[in-house]
Amino acid sequence: MDCLQLSFPNEPQPFADTQIIYSEFKVGTMAYLFDVFPALSTTFLQREVEALGRVGLTPLLVSHRRPRAGAYQPGDEKLLERTFYLRPINPWRLIKANWKIAAQYPRGYMKGLRLALVLTGDSPWQRIRNLGRLALTAILADFFVQKKVKHVHVHFAFGAADLALWLEALSGLPYSLSVHGSDVLEPIPLLEEKLRRARFIVSNCAFHVTNLQGLFPSLHRQKFHLVNLGLDLWSELWSRTDPELFCPPLRILNVARLHPVKNQEVLIRACAHLEEKGVKFICRIVGDGPERSRLETLIAQQKLTSPVELMGARYEPEVANLFNWAHVMALSSRNEGTPMTVIEAMAKGRPVVAPLITALPEMVIDGQTGFLCAPQSAEDLARKLARFAENPELIRKMGLAGRKRAEKIFNIQENTRKLQSIFVEEMPFLSRENGKDAPWR
Repeated sequence: MDCLQLSFPNEPQPFADTQIIYSEFKVGTMAYLFDVFPALSTTFLQREVEALGRVGLTPLLVSHRRPRAGAYQPGDEKLLERTFYLRPINPWRLIKANWKIAAQYPRGYMKGLRLALVLTGDSPWQRIRNLGRLALTAILADFFVQKKVKHVHVHFAFGAADLALWLEALSGLPYSLSVHGSDVLEPIPLLEEKLRRARFIVSNCAFHVTNLQGLFPSLHRQKFHLVNLGLDLWSELWSRTDPELFCPPLRILNVARLHPVKNQEVLIRACAHLEEKGVKFICRIVGDGPERSRLETLIAQQKLTSPVELMGARYEPEVANLFNWAHVMALSSRNEGTPMTVIEAMAKGRPVVAPLITALPEMVIDGQTGFLCAPQSAEDLARKLARFAENPELIRKMGLAGRKRAEKIFNIQENTRKLQSIFVEEMPFLSRENGKDAPWR
């Protein structure tokens, strides 16, 4: 196949007002609560915190656990220093905090104990887990009293949301949730309770709202807000890059944890189909996880050790450069929310091939910014990838359409302003510079 020059029109300019500071917020009256922060696999949370700071909102940062050394992006050290960590737990501090909160909020403490015994879910061990989380939450309650926090916003409906549920029971401190993907797509303990008791929920896609309301009728009265994730599309890392002169092999990129839910086995088998069809390709899979050994074995069995490479986890600048290298980004997941890797591919002007599941049709417009393929079908994934080798002009055409779509709906500046307005609407105290600190009850 002859080489084909792939070029884009001139790069548009960033919004002129991205550095405006909206400055009527009181530091410390709102807290962000995470399971682990900052983390390599959730860089969008770091971006959100930093973007909120640029519009004048600097929430208190609290995390259940500290990340392992090296398990966060270079440059996140300042966020690490800003964050209060619940663990490791000092036993004396745990006893003291529970005694103090029980004395300060006796009715709330009894309410928390009753709920811990009643909310058992489907596990006989849930009561024990509840009581442990309740005791741990007393440390948070004591800390938030000292910091005069009026509202807690939690990311993901996992363990940190458990803490928020018990925090409200103990002290009446309200919480809200941002839901993202696996936290609401797979069964987890007390999911309905955590969602139902939240003051409001921020979802990154419409699919989560309709899906959750279908699963849990109690959520039909819950208040949902839709805010897309985003990137700084004019930053050095994520500004659009023109693909190089196209010559085979087709360069395929996958960025995802090596986890059963990401199901890279389908992608590897699709690569085997490409090999059978005589399509020249290179596939790089970026990420690490429990499936690595099994995937390595599968690659060897399929005799794909030359064209398919497991690259392990990489920091964000390396990932951005790999998108520069790629012609197309491929996903083969069993389940997804709104994966950042799709947004990153679109930011870089690269088409996406992804399964027709969950919220992915909200992101990838089939036939315009990429292709949607049959879920769990290696054959269909291979057919869609082969189309880029057969017609390289699609790389430029779909990549450009993807970049324009990213500018429209995945612009972090615009989406941060939307989130800011939601917070002000739901928490009016944020916009009162001299308002008095009202008690939680």
